Amino acid sequence: MKWWGSSGMLQLLVVIVLAAICFPVPASSADLPTASPSNGLIQDVLVDGHSLRPSPGTWTQSDTRSEPNSGEPAKLGRLRISPRAQRLEFKFGPDPASSNHPVRLRYQLEGFDRDWQEAGGEMRLTVKFLDSAQNTVGAVDFVARDESAGWVGNVADSRFAHRREQVIVPPQAAAMQIELFSGGDEQTTGLMAIDDLTVSAAGSITDKPATTLFSSRFAGEKDFAPLVGVPRRWMRDGSTPSIARMLSLNDSQARHVLAVVDTDATKWGAWRTDPDSSVPVRPCDTLILAWSELYSIGWGGTRTATYTYLAPGTYNFRVRAVTETGQWTGEAASLSITLPPPFWKTSWFLGSNLALAVGALVMGVRYATWRKMARRLEMVERQRALERERARIARDLHDDLGASLTQIALLSELARADLAHPELATAHLNQIFTETGVLARQLNEIVWAVNPANDTLEHFTSHICKFAQDYLSLAGIRCRLDVPESVPSYPMPSSERHNLFLTAKEGLHNVVKHAGAGQVWLRLKLEPGALMLLIEDDGKGWDADSLTGTPGHPTGDGLSNMQKRMEQLGGRFAQQSKPGSGTSVRLELPLRKS
Repeated sequence: MKWWGSSGMLQLLVVIVLAAICFPVPASSADLPTASPSNGLIQDVLVDGHSLRPSPGTWTQSDTRSEPNSGEPAKLGRLRISPRAQRLEFKFGPDPASSNHPVRLRYQLEGFDRDWQEAGGEMRLTVKFLDSAQNTVGAVDFVARDESAGWVGNVADSRFAHRREQVIVPPQAAAMQIELFSGGDEQTTGLMAIDDLTVSAAGSITDKPATTLFSSRFAGEKDFAPLVGVPRRWMRDGSTPSIARMLSLNDSQARHVLAVVDTDATKWGAWRTDPDSSVPVRPCDTLILAWSELYSIGWGGTRTATYTYLAPGTYNFRVRAVTETGQWTGEAASLSITLPPPFWKTSWFLGSNLALAVGALVMGVRYATWRKMARRLEMVERQRALERERARIARDLHDDLGASLTQIALLSELARADLAHPELATAHLNQIFTETGVLARQLNEIVWAVNPANDTLEHFTSHICKFAQDYLSLAGIRCRLDVPESVPSYPMPSSERHNLFLTAKEGLHNVVKHAGAGQVWLRLKLEPGALMLLIEDDGKGWDADSLTGTPGHPTGDGLSNMQKRMEQLGGRFAQQSKPGSGTSVRLELPLRKS
């Protein structure tokens, strides 16, 4: 009995060991491996396709201390980008110098991204349709990316999301297979679990209820193949079949769910229905797939994050490793990016424009004020000029016409008194006739001076030439004219014309009264910016020293008036004379072209 007891106990121990080896206990969510802390690496920055790989000191990777919530780096590198940049590409991936590569990588561009972004990756549930020879005639993929709606960081506390899809069976299909695949992209990592998977055929028009063709809800060990540890009708597949796992859930009741837990970016695994357990289908039928899913999926390899047309500012690009369930591990690698604004958006440019605008506004206001004051002063000056002209006309009328009219009145009285003496009355009438002619000429000069139609150099030249010929011919003196054939129409205001005419008239009067000349030359020359009027005679001349303003020899009133008039006009008066050589009077007046 002892020998048999010892032999029986030995056999029992062998059976237990074999059972432990061949029938592994399904893992719970708490048994999921956790990757050791490791860092990602920002490898390069491309600006509009051009690499800006800086010196090693620009990339910054902080020390390895765990910050599961914030993921803040200890310090930052910095890179300044051209303001003309339109496209930024950040290339990042696992740090080749690290002994433990990260399971997944997430990135964030602070200042642009609100949350951390998954670098990519996808897992999928695939429905394959086979013909009678077991050849694939069609497939439909249901892809999962990022994290499911109810994911909170672990399987035990997360909530499954229900999903329902319709599939039409392709022609020639006789059976279908279902596959839960971890390698949607080559470097996908993470976790995906499905529960309560059912495939049903939709009811016909006769309201026949849908037929359940397959269910994958596992409640206990009776649903597992003996000594294998996999659910009935399912099998593992992939470069690493152990990626396909069973997770136990203990929420309301103990149950198991299909899952793929991929922690290696270079491997893949899958759950696949057993070829011997393919579900029969009929061509063109509508199948309804319903299941509950839970996933957290990312990327474990090299990746590029692209941003276009970023606004000017300072950004911080960060990369951080997480576990297959999305838990932070290690520190974040980070790079600070400064994107300066174009010069027309810089503060100094805007400030300069504002200062220029304010300055221009001030100058505009000052200019408008100055123009307003200038117009007022111009109006006042015109008013004063008009008043001076009126006063001059009144003075001329009083001095010239008044004196002549008074003389004519006296001569008329004398002629009437001497009617008894015809000779005396005739002499008085001749004097009246002469004074009347002088009065007419004076009146004509006043009218010519005030007429605006004569305010040009051309009219002045015509008038002075005619006056000189008429005036000198009465005195028996020959008048010679030397003027240009074509005189430009330079403007000459009434005051200029009148004063220049009176000055020239005074010069001609001196020739007639004092020179004893036989002929007179009136020359008009145009020089750049000035008018030259010369009055030359062949008279007896005089000694210029006797006409200076020295004591005992006062300057004549006529010459003094001529000089004053020219000074008022801004011009110059000059006179040359020698005994026996005649006299030359030079009048110079600046001209205005407009």
